[in-house]
Amino acid sequence: MTDQGNRTYKRLIDYVKQEVRAGNLQPGDRLPTERDLALRLEISRNSVREGLRLLENMGILYSRQGSGNYLSSNFNQTMTEMLSFMYFIKGMNDDEVAEFRWAIERSALPLAVSRINEEEKKELKEMAIGLDAAPDEDKRIYYDRQLHKIIVHACRNDFLIASYEALTGLMDTHIKSMRKAIIDRMESRHELESAHSDLAYGVAEGDLKKAMNGLEKHFTYINIDLHKD
Repeated sequence: MTDQGNRTYKRLIDYVKQEVRAGNLQPGDRLPTERDLALRLEISRNSVREGLRLLENMGILYSRQGSGNYLSSNFNQTMTEMLSFMYFIKGMNDDEVAEFRWAIERSALPLAVSRINEEEKKELKEMAIGLDAAPDEDKRIYYDRQLHKIIVHACRNDFLIASYEALTGLMDTHIKSMRKAIIDRMESRHELESAHSDLAYGVAEGDLKKAMNGLEKHFTYINIDLHKD
């Protein structure tokens, strides 16, 4: 059996795609052994290993020593790494990061208002109350992050959720400085908490206009032109 060319590992990648599309592979399922894959796809075991290694680096698969290779369901870390490289290699600035976050949350908000469940409404109100009463900046940052996370997850759109989680991973090292910059431009931190209150209670009460007003105020405070074409 001879590999034709030096990219026969692509047969392995195409095979995994087809199996997932056909419903034969689900997250957590184990792939056939390297030997079985090589025989099935008529490629060398080296090509199989190369394809498996590439899929693992992409976050599509994960391996367990002595057990085999499994289909992953968590792509957040891989997406975070990609965003991190873009941030540093392309010289993206915090404004661009915040604009991306705005685009995600603006898209998620109407869906969240219509799809949020009662438990999430309760948690959302608790986060708003906690944010308003938080005794220090670390606590405020915690409630801030949880509030936005609940709303995005309530949209029930996996693409938006995955993008948001990846972006959050990138922002973990920036949110404190970003929040400090917001507060420095305000007479009182209560302006920001007021925006969060409108956002949280608007979603919990099914009031999209109120929620969107809160979201727009929030992003206005971080100096984004929300009405840019």
